[in-house]
Amino acid sequence: MSVEIKCDNISVGGSSVTLVSVRSGESGIGLCSSGINPASGESSTINKFFYIGSDPVININCPNLDSKVTDKMMSFSSGFQGVDHDIYDAFTADLNKLNRGDSLTNSLKEIFSLLTDGVYTVYTSEYYPTDGNGLFFWGAYNITHEVRGTAERSTSIGNRPYRPCFLIPSQPMETYTTKTKQTTDEAVKSRRIQGIVYHLSGFHSVLLKGHHGAVSCAENGIPFKCAVIERVSQPYTDPYFAPVKKAAPPPSEETPAEGEETPVTAPAPAPVVEEREGISGFRSASVKIPLEAFPKDVLKLILETRPDIKPPHFKSLMNKTKAVRKRAVTNNILPRDVLDNCEIMPDCEMVESAFAIDDISDAQLNALLTGDTELNGKIIISPNFYSSIVTACNFLQFKDEQRFINFSISILENPDLNATHEYTARRLARLSKNEKAYRFFRSALSSEDAKYEKILTVADRYVREYDLNKNK
Repeated sequence: MSVEIKCDNISVGGSSVTLVSVRSGESGIGLCSSGINPASGESSTINKFFYIGSDPVININCPNLDSKVTDKMMSFSSGFQGVDHDIYDAFTADLNKLNRGDSLTNSLKEIFSLLTDGVYTVYTSEYYPTDGNGLFFWGAYNITHEVRGTAERSTSIGNRPYRPCFLIPSQPMETYTTKTKQTTDEAVKSRRIQGIVYHLSGFHSVLLKGHHGAVSCAENGIPFKCAVIERVSQPYTDPYFAPVKKAAPPPSEETPAEGEETPVTAPAPAPVVEEREGISGFRSASVKIPLEAFPKDVLKLILETRPDIKPPHFKSLMNKTKAVRKRAVTNNILPRDVLDNCEIMPDCEMVESAFAIDDISDAQLNALLTGDTELNGKIIISPNFYSSIVTACNFLQFKDEQRFINFSISILENPDLNATHEYTARRLARLSKNEKAYRFFRSALSSEDAKYEKILTVADRYVREYDLNKNK
């Protein structure tokens, strides 16, 4: 039976969302659950793996019985040797179509046919070629470890949509060659789209195509824009605002007689928030779609399919998860500039804060600087002061660098806020080539004021590295 691919453009909150429905897919790309492994001794950990073709690529251990608010343990599969040639050629062909100017839905049809049955949304977005914690993504998953930002739901973001922006590789590190990179150094300058990713969990997506291009972009400061494929499968419930009773008619416009008081109009009653029975709709990481916005056949497909269903070749995949591939020996190493640039790119904390709040005013920042977590009777960010400072710093660093610098220096100049000094100084030090930050840190080093005690180590390192780079 041939693969059936259907594309729909729907409107959600005034924005257009592209949905792709896949029926009778080839199950060549997907996420699969293998349940609990008794031999591991972890009775509360659900084991999953992301696969491409006939090979498992990423092993995923999900603690707390796959809790949606818990980060995952991830590693590159020990038995993975590389993507099958036919599938790799399909990735290459689809990326070439994107850069010839074809639409997302037309360009990615070969990849759509490889997906498991279900509903997906596709869009373009910028990604940072890191693991979300300052390390270049290619080679950051060689051993099993907890990856910050891989929980499906962030407690700070809550039920808001967010954009995934960190990468997981789908090729072994030994496939990197300087010769291929020399080609991509030129190619990335003219590409409209640099890579194709499949959203896996939280802020992280698997890079299907574009590994060498990611190296070139990271080294040369070129935005790594990707075509993103996200599965729409998670139900969500939003609060329901009950309709309010009709307000009383406005008072008469007649002028009251002398000595009479002007009647006061009662304020309109506020809408009542009620618990909704049932779900509001289905979502992916980046979009929430109400039930009424779905075409009926698309909604039916979501209800009929599971995101982690076992593919027909499940037994073969399981056997390969136990294999150990031979470690390749290579003299090729990543350029030093790539690693250095990754260290100063946005990380999970920063991006999480950027989606946790909509905006923060100067008045609210001034209130925080005085030690208050409330303004005009409303909580600014959080009742916890330290958490509020952390979120505000990260939000400003991601959204408005100049305000971030001014806010950070104001914090570091205030001895009453010394509990937040070390964290704030480390954040400010990520701006490795900022002259204002350099002047402040240099001034702190030359001062004997006790208020700078907690930041002297950070300041010394920043000034030395700044001077070294300036003299190159």
